[in-house]
Amino acid sequence: MADDVDQLTAHDPRRIGAFEVLGRLGAGGMGLVYLARSSAGRRVAIKTVRAELAEDQLFRVRFAREIAAARTVSGFYTAAVVDADADAPVPWLATAYIPAPSLEDLVAECGPMPVDAVRWLIAGIAEALQSIHAAGLVHRDLKPSNVLVTEDGPRVIDFGIAAGVSHTRLTMTNVAVGTPAYMSPEQARDSRSVTGASDVFSLGSLLVYSATGHAPYHGSNPVETVFMLLRESPDLSGLAPDLAPLVKACMRPAPERRPTPAQIQAELAPHLFSNGDGGGDDRDWLPPAAQELIDRKRGRRPSGGLVGAASAAFAPAPAPVPAPGPGPAPVSAPFDPRTSHPGQPQPHAPVHPQSQPQSHVQPQPHAQPQPSALDDHLPTKRVYPPGGGARRHAGAPDAEASAPVVQLVGGSSVGPGVKAAPPADPAQGDPVPHPGTGWVRRIPAQPEAAAVPVPPTSGARWRPWRFRMSNDVWGVPQVSDGVLYVTSFEVHAFTISSGRRRFKTRDVAWAMAVADGQVHAADGPALFTLSADEGAERWRVALDGWTYSLDAGAGAVVAGTRGGGVQVRSAIDGSQMWQAADAQQDYESQQSGPCVVGESVYYYGGGRLRAVDLTTGRLRWTHPVGEDVPSRPVLRHGLLHLTSGTRILALDEETGAERWRFDAPVVLFTPPTLDEQGGLYAADYLGAVFALDAATGAQRWRARTGGRQGVDPVVVEDGTVLVGSGDTVYAFDARQGEERWRYSARGDLTGAPAAAGGLVHLGSRDHSVHTLDLQTGRLRWKLDTGGEITGSPVAVDGRVFACSKDRCVYALDAALGTATSTG
Repeated sequence: MADDVDQLTAHDPRRIGAFEVLGRLGAGGMGLVYLARSSAGRRVAIKTVRAELAEDQLFRVRFAREIAAARTVSGFYTAAVVDADADAPVPWLATAYIPAPSLEDLVAECGPMPVDAVRWLIAGIAEALQSIHAAGLVHRDLKPSNVLVTEDGPRVIDFGIAAGVSHTRLTMTNVAVGTPAYMSPEQARDSRSVTGASDVFSLGSLLVYSATGHAPYHGSNPVETVFMLLRESPDLSGLAPDLAPLVKACMRPAPERRPTPAQIQAELAPHLFSNGDGGGDDRDWLPPAAQELIDRKRGRRPSGGLVGAASAAFAPAPAPVPAPGPGPAPVSAPFDPRTSHPGQPQPHAPVHPQSQPQSHVQPQPHAQPQPSALDDHLPTKRVYPPGGGARRHAGAPDAEASAPVVQLVGGSSVGPGVKAAPPADPAQGDPVPHPGTGWVRRIPAQPEAAAVPVPPTSGARWRPWRFRMSNDVWGVPQVSDGVLYVTSFEVHAFTISSGRRRFKTRDVAWAMAVADGQVHAADGPALFTLSADEGAERWRVALDGWTYSLDAGAGAVVAGTRGGGVQVRSAIDGSQMWQAADAQQDYESQQSGPCVVGESVYYYGGGRLRAVDLTTGRLRWTHPVGEDVPSRPVLRHGLLHLTSGTRILALDEETGAERWRFDAPVVLFTPPTLDEQGGLYAADYLGAVFALDAATGAQRWRARTGGRQGVDPVVVEDGTVLVGSGDTVYAFDARQGEERWRYSARGDLTGAPAAAGGLVHLGSRDHSVHTLDLQTGRLRWKLDTGGEITGSPVAVDGRVFACSKDRCVYALDAALGTATSTG
């Protein structure tokens, strides 16, 4: 069985129609995807339909219509439809299984494609679109993972299926069907009315990704990406000038002004076949590393010497970054999977940060990471010590001394995989290093390191780890009772002490909240709750609407649903406590949804902030705030603090009466931050930072940074105010407002800084986690990953957790990064 196929569970079917089911290929918003085979042994991919969709008769009618149309599309350009049954209790569709890398895998492993290779790929995809559109279909979800690259040209998969879903009640609840990073503006507004021109816009996005390695729109979350799509120009950085005219034509805002797939082919043909020679091999358009990847996916063994040379010649090299001090350049070397420990989670090739979570999920593989031949070709992660280059610390084990490693401050090493080693003591379950893994190394105590604070949890036993997911990871990790929870289409739970995955949900989770030993999640129309320990489902309910926000506390779960709905359920059994339908707002997001604060639920709608008793649903008070959606309130000493537009408000918790207000010159996007000394801090979108007295609203001081975007709050830690602005974090004295230091990364910061234990942790679009000294701003350590850091890092108990668009979850020692101390 293929490496990217999950084993079947007790709940999975063993046969679907005439096909024998072999394993799971993935799960998505539409349903599960299985690998199966016919009686003659031919392999197919079978997509099944979720129960709530199967109950919708309108969906079945449209699904059958799309299947009939999809049968007419040539399998020369696509994964041909083999069989289907729209009337089965669980409707399904079987297509030919194509063992080939996706365009996403190709670019992630081999780097951006040369200009001629891009033209060859785009011409082939345009040819496929022409065939799809001729059948009366619109793809609606054209993205890198939906294009398979074979030796004779690209194949487009999942055509027409998004169309069948987009006309169901999912769209009626204002859900944009598609992937935000690659969809068209008109699709983001209303996916029901799009034409083939929408696929042309997505084709232009694929051209950008193929040529540059990044999507034209890449926000920190799906909502931000859609916001950028509707209001900003695409990011064409790194695009070859020869390709720019075609990209701009495909991505014109007006659909009627975009070229047709036939016109795109006519535009590219002279570049591909100008010599009139019909001979040659289509593979010649691709670099050798890409050809080798295609061969590996098909199970071919490359000829001697070619793979290494091809990989070395075409593998993307990280841009050189000067070290802060003198010293040799960082060392990088490939990882040998033969040194990895069998049976433990292992890495797969990192993925470039182009993908965004989507409203309609293209099913992706969900395999438990295992050792793979792909590990030979992993781009090496780099770590840059603040004092200079790499050095091997004396006293390191001999087995690791000869292993190819990249050094971190104090002699720590980084390699490309999760190393959750077997326990030294079965009773305790503490991990120990496996010889030759090269990812984590102990640092013996040194005199010069005596001043470095070592958290009590970062001793000799615990080791940093990372876990590579099968899909993109997004949002901010959550930590509770020794368990790390992250969202990667499903909710995944990891034991922090070992890095082993405890469980993952069977269903997609667009929203997640962890509280009181329970994990609450919503896959859109359904809300379900799991035990935080073992992941057993405790209850599940269907909501009237699509959930866009989720919050939990005080024994209740609060869901915000599209169209102004508020659903409050008991966290114990899911029974309804109360609901409301007056929470309408123009821009629905997790940050603007209803929330639990104290014993009340607060939500915005119709220009007013409402306070409702959590248990009874009794309206306590309302307060007019106008058209500006207020931030999540912060409760302190009987006062409810929030920002709304240009105002900072303090309201009486019991009556809603306004105690004081502060008017800023421009809009404040961030919620207020309060400290224990009675200070309140907020920042506007131009970068001005305001420090107020939380009791009276009087301004204490005002400071200036660069312009900023987003809703990330100001962070206050140990008398220091931290503000992220662009690629720079500013540190101010909390009392006087004097600037203490500033630190600039190589890319814009993602999320807010995380500060604890005298350290500041930053995530950046330069693919790095940066850790600084809180008092001086001096760089302590920096870990380069294979993608942008998503959201804010989380610092808890001497450890820092971060998610990256290389599909990895990282658990690091807060003071030492990937190193551990024996002192």
